[in-house]
Amino acid sequence: MIFFLDIDGVIVHANPHRAVEQATDGFYIFSSEAVETFNTIFIAKEDQVILSTSHRFRYSIAEWKKIFLDRNIRIGSLTLLDDVKHHLNHRFTRKDQVLGQIVRQGLQTEEIIIIDDDKSLNELPQPWKSRLILTSSYIGLNERDLPKLKIILNR
Repeated sequence: MIFFLDIDGVIVHANPHRAVEQATDGFYIFSSEAVETFNTIFIAKEDQVILSTSHRFRYSIAEWKKIFLDRNIRIGSLTLLDDVKHHLNHRFTRKDQVLGQIVRQGLQTEEIIIIDDDKSLNELPQPWKSRLILTSSYIGLNERDLPKLKIILNR
């Protein structure tokens, strides 16, 4: 399975009324509930993560893997969502970015799952929207998302 994974609003809350704690490495401390929920459905040896967060270019792949590992998520295969350049006055939404990646890689609907809080993803065509876990940005990924995740994954 290929997971498009966001961080803000998914693995870390994005509640503007609460501070996000930072670890000693300078990046955010992940929500323990989000980590536990993700680890319930993610199989490091089989699954792949495409990091879709706006922070994705802040670190190298090796550094990202270490950040995840230090926060109890082991990721074997990690890549970054391609950087789509702005054309004229068009700002690409997360929906545009994810669909572009799907098309460029020739990914099949049944091999992806998208975990994100970006509302533009509500505009995905239905086959891909059915593979979306749209989290509440104030809370992030949690056990209430598990039933839908398990249905999508058939695990």
